[in-house]
Amino acid sequence: MTNSVYLKTYSTYDDYKESQTVKLPLESFIIYCIHKHCSPEEVILHFVAAENSLEKEEAVVLKDCNLNFINKSDLPWQIMCLYPVVIYEDMILAGLCAVARHVCKFRTSTPSVQEHAEGLLGFRKSCLQAPNEASIWTKFCEVDIIKTVKAILKIEKLSEVPKNLVRFENHLKKPVRVHNVYKIARDIKKDLFLDKNVEPVESNKTAESTKTRVPKVRKWKSNTKKELQIDCSTKIEDLNVYHQFAEGPFLTLADLVLLPLYHIIVESFGNTFETLLPLTYTWYKNIIELTELKLLVNTMNSIKIHEISFDNIIVPSTDDVSLYKCDPKRHNPKKRLFTKEDDIENALSSVEEEMAIDISNNDFESSIHWPDIPEGANPLAGHLPDERCVRKSQQLENLTLAVLSIAKEGDLIVDFCSGSGHLGILIAHLLPKCTMILLENKEQSLLRAKNRVKDMGMKNVYFFQCNLDFFNGKFDIGIALHACGIASDLVLDKCLKANAKFVICPCCYGSLHATDRLVYPRSSKFNSITIEKYLCIGHAADQTHDDHPLTVRGDKCMAVIDSDRGRLAEEFGYKVTLTRLKPLSCTPKNNLLIGVPT
Repeated sequence: MTNSVYLKTYSTYDDYKESQTVKLPLESFIIYCIHKHCSPEEVILHFVAAENSLEKEEAVVLKDCNLNFINKSDLPWQIMCLYPVVIYEDMILAGLCAVARHVCKFRTSTPSVQEHAEGLLGFRKSCLQAPNEASIWTKFCEVDIIKTVKAILKIEKLSEVPKNLVRFENHLKKPVRVHNVYKIARDIKKDLFLDKNVEPVESNKTAESTKTRVPKVRKWKSNTKKELQIDCSTKIEDLNVYHQFAEGPFLTLADLVLLPLYHIIVESFGNTFETLLPLTYTWYKNIIELTELKLLVNTMNSIKIHEISFDNIIVPSTDDVSLYKCDPKRHNPKKRLFTKEDDIENALSSVEEEMAIDISNNDFESSIHWPDIPEGANPLAGHLPDERCVRKSQQLENLTLAVLSIAKEGDLIVDFCSGSGHLGILIAHLLPKCTMILLENKEQSLLRAKNRVKDMGMKNVYFFQCNLDFFNGKFDIGIALHACGIASDLVLDKCLKANAKFVICPCCYGSLHATDRLVYPRSSKFNSITIEKYLCIGHAADQTHDDHPLTVRGDKCMAVIDSDRGRLAEEFGYKVTLTRLKPLSCTPKNNLLIGVPT
């Protein structure tokens, strides 16, 4: 059974054999440390030499004479993501937190008494489970703090404490937010009460010799329980439950992910660190003094970190919020601005006639005979609520027929944002000589898909648990059914970069927003439209409810946004078709973009 982790290194195998040291990017170093601590006997580490990387100055140098290198030519074809990557049977995981969770699940080392009863993954084994697109905490551990440490490794002098360090310091000040926090508070209070009232225990001999018959004391109702009670109306900040660790009173995987990074920071700052960030320093000391983490601490101490100098250093002010709470700068579609009727009409008037792509008829001649489709690939088999089954099967049929019309034998097809795999599994069943990748960042959704594929006995389906950002492979056809908002544009970009055919049914037009990777409008033909007008059109495109007077205008706005996407693909040399799902009632978001490179 394959169970391997692939880590990037900036050292070649020849360099390693000569010096017995490797230069590792931070993500590789963190996974190495977690693997060292967890000692998972079933999980094998493989180191892959990077080619011509520009980030070597951000590496840490590690000494270890027992590392396993693998040539790029010997890598499994499924390594199509940014490192670190896991291959576990037919499941591929990418992203720091997903890989760290995987290593943790095969742990054999002794648990610390400071851990939750369910181990390092915490309550319901959910620590760092949410993808960084959805969780500000995962994003902090996987993206933000790593960017900060990379910047620190590059510099010699510092005049301002990096804001991400201040954010974590503020986080540690905040009330702990964990499941059953009142029960935890009562347990802590009970432990303190017992410690306070415990008496030395006499030896058995002494106890027996002094045992005398005494009258039975009448039992009165004790006030002890009353003293230990905590009313649920008590404010969380008054519970005396503190951030002894990153997520509260228990040591979790999040601490192990952050610890190697903060070790580098503490060593770089020297004695100044405790003065600048006292709560973070207390957290750091709490962890490195745990006996069970001795091997991990020794590993961290083996790397050399240069100390930086300070020039009248200041601590900047940041938004004083917990990292569990939403980033105030994070896009929240529920709080988007409402648009006025005049704004929408004004925005639509700026769209010239030649910009739009004509919507063609959906003229697929064949259809799917659902009674012949096995249960695992058939939404009518009970995987969905009854009221959704018919509409879902209609949606799947439209996209499946589009894929069948452009696919050829041996194609590698990627179902982006696949969810539980309804679309991808159906296509994989109908195209057994093609290979299907289900790409989804939610662990539970992929596990449901995996169980269905296993029951069907299919061998042409692989499961990629990762964000869209982490996937960088070559493929032949990209598909996406209702990838929300900017996800549809990210899928389109992946297809254009790979020169792959695409079949995309977009969704959530109202949540479009510019990012560091996406600029709107997307195509040069639509460049004359301002971003404000463009997003206004996107907002109105979500007004496509059944039997509503605004539906016609909403359809027109959807066509504008999708025409822009189609025009972008045309600039990359694609022949693009914009059509609609049949029947239109199968979903309000019923546009279908089909692109084929010419």
